[in-house]
Amino acid sequence: MKTTKRIKKNQEKKAGVQMCIWSEAGVVSSRSCTRRLDCARCLFDQNMTDFFAYNLTPLPAVPHAA
Repeated sequence: MKTTKRIKKNQEKKAGVQMCIWSEAGVVSSRSCTRRLDCARCLFDQNMTDFFAYNLTPLPAVPHAA
């Protein structure tokens, strides 16, 4: 299964399709960029950034046993 994803990504790169930075990072499945990597104006990037900003909170500190 992973080899088919790798083949698809290689075909898209050969075709000159820009991949979304979130897809390149492996956070989402294969997704092409529709904004020419202008993430500041991309609604998808804004939503992903907001999601991770609000949903990734640090774990509470665990007291050490004495």
